[in-house]
Amino acid sequence: MKASRLCLTILLIPFVAGSTGGQEPVKRDSSVTPAPLVMKRDLLVLGAGAGLAFLAQHVDLRVRDEVRSGGWQGNGLLDAIEPVGDLWGGAAAVGAGFVLWGGGRYAGNATVAASGLRAVEAITVSGQITALLKGAIGRARPRVDSTDAWNVEFGRGFRGSSGDYMSMPSGHTTAAFAFAAAVTSEVARRAPERARLVGITTYGLAGITAYSRMHSNAHWLSDVTVGAAIGMASGWAVTRWHATRPHNRFDELLLGRALSPLVLRSPGGGTLVGASIAWR
Repeated sequence: MKASRLCLTILLIPFVAGSTGGQEPVKRDSSVTPAPLVMKRDLLVLGAGAGLAFLAQHVDLRVRDEVRSGGWQGNGLLDAIEPVGDLWGGAAAVGAGFVLWGGGRYAGNATVAASGLRAVEAITVSGQITALLKGAIGRARPRVDSTDAWNVEFGRGFRGSSGDYMSMPSGHTTAAFAFAAAVTSEVARRAPERARLVGITTYGLAGITAYSRMHSNAHWLSDVTVGAAIGMASGWAVTRWHATRPHNRFDELLLGRALSPLVLRSPGGGTLVGASIAWR
C-alpha cells in the first residue's frame, strides 16, 4: 500500500506542478496525412533493442551475480525501491493511466485525460506483443536457472501457468516504458513546457522498474532491455497514430465528452450526487 501511494504521488507531481486548470483540446489539422501503424523509426528502436539485448546476453550471468551479491542486496535504498518498481510495472501503471484519464475528463484538462488514455492503450498493445514473445521464446528466469543465461526452448512459455519460463521480455519493464513513452509524447505535443518534467518522472519510474526486476531475480539484463524497446516503440506508435488521425471515433468517444458533477435535491429531502455527461 505504501509503495502504491508513493508511485501515484511521484507520478502526479509534474501534472500538479504545471497545472493551469481546464485546458482546451490541442488544435489539430484535419488535413494531416495519417501515419502508418509501423514506421521506420519503430523498426530502428526495436532493432536497437534487439541488438543491445544480444550484447547484454553475453554479460547476463555477470550482471545477475553482481546484482544478487550481498553488497547490492544489502543496500537499504535498493531494497526499498524494489517493491516500488515491481508495483509500478504491474497494476500501478495501468491504474495511473485510468486515474489520469478519469481525472482529466472530470477537470476538463484535455492534456491529462489524453495522456492517461494513451498510456492505457500503449500498455495494452505492448502487453500483447510481450505475452506472445514470452510464450514463444520460453526462456527460464534467473531464479529457475542461474547458471545458464540462455536456457531457451521455443514455445515452452505457453506451457504451464507458473511463468518460470516466460522471462523474455520483461512484462513489467515493457509496461513501464510504454507508459513513459506514451505520456511524455502526448504531453510534448499538447503542453511542451511540461514535457521535460513529465519525461524525467515517467522514465525514472521505468528505470526503477527495470532494475527492480533484476534485483528480485525475476529477469536478466537482456530481458529488461528488450522490454524497454518494445514499450517505447509501442508508446510512440500509439501517440503518433492518434496525432495523425484527428477526430477518430475512439477519441471522440473517450475524450470528446465533458463530465461535470451534479448535485440535486431528491423529492424526499435528501441529496443526490451524480454526474452529467455532455457531448462536445
